[in-house]
Amino acid sequence: MLAASSTAFASEGVDLKKNMQAMKLAFKQAAEAQSVEEMKTPVATLDTLIAESKQGDYPPEKMDLYQEGFNKLSSALQQVDKDLQQGDLDAAQQTLREVDTLRIEYHDRRNPSIWQRLFG
Repeated sequence: MLAASSTAFASEGVDLKKNMQAMKLAFKQAAEAQSVEEMKTPVATLDTLIAESKQGDYPPEKMDLYQEGFNKLSSALQQVDKDLQQGDLDAAQQTLREVDTLRIEYHDRRNPSIWQRLFG
């Protein structure tokens, strides 16, 4: 069933699985950056991928959750960008950790465990 829903995303113009894989790579590159300049490109890539993912046509029962997650990611990345514009690599790295926390939270909410489904 999960494979069928992933295929549905691809047929709607936005390949969420592909975007998520690209986001994972861009996040890793940003997290490993040793300078402000080195971090700017993967952060810009993340921002572009999130903006593209927002345009997807998702199942109605998941649409609000997805959009909420994308919006929170966009806000966090705006703060990362502000930190980078100010030349503050440490602050940008700290804010990037918040992006990772959001990733974990929304992946869990998107795919709740069997125990979460049974007991809320």
